[in-house]
Amino acid sequence: MRSETAAFIESLRERGGAARAEWDKRYMKSARAHWGVSTPEIVATIRTLRPLSEPIRLRVATELWREEVFDLRIAAARIVAGLSDAADVEVWRFVTKRMAELDGWAIADNFADAAGPRIIASPDRLDEVEKWTTSPHLWTRRASLVFTLAWMRSGRSPERMLGWAARLVEDREWFIQKAIGWWLRELGKRDAPRVRAWLAAHGAGLKAFARKEAEKYLLR
Repeated sequence: MRSETAAFIESLRERGGAARAEWDKRYMKSARAHWGVSTPEIVATIRTLRPLSEPIRLRVATELWREEVFDLRIAAARIVAGLSDAADVEVWRFVTKRMAELDGWAIADNFADAAGPRIIASPDRLDEVEKWTTSPHLWTRRASLVFTLAWMRSGRSPERMLGWAARLVEDREWFIQKAIGWWLRELGKRDAPRVRAWLAAHGAGLKAFARKEAEKYLLR
């Protein structure tokens, strides 16, 4: 481990707290270590890396990810998400190489902040993302929708993802149903008629809580 990484780890550890660590671990149902560092404190610690070049920051993120500590994996995802377009290929490689290691929504959602802009930058990556919809790995399947929220929010056509959502309706995993509802809810802010049409065709297959989520902005 290089000195930059060691210094970052020590600084982040000092910002944690035992009570919050215990609460986080219980809430996340996590098996790994927790230090109880808040999101603002993680962000503040990441700011200390700004003087470093992007290749060094990417190396720090890679080294942090190897540690079985929840807070360090959140930090690693956020560091990578903050890299510029010049690191496009390296960021996408970092994300996709670690998909199978995702094991919870919090780390996965921070990965989405890194992956979303990379999908927009290279739309052909949607071909790879589409394959995730049939993965046996829960968090990879979920990522097909959560990682493409940025695509939809940027005003690009949602049709391809709506097709994925239609196929995933039969998946009864809570987190998949939640992701479908979340995706449709966000689209409903921009294109309510499209969401209504999708629900008319496929909504009967959604669990009640997911349908309620999807309809949030349709009832106003």
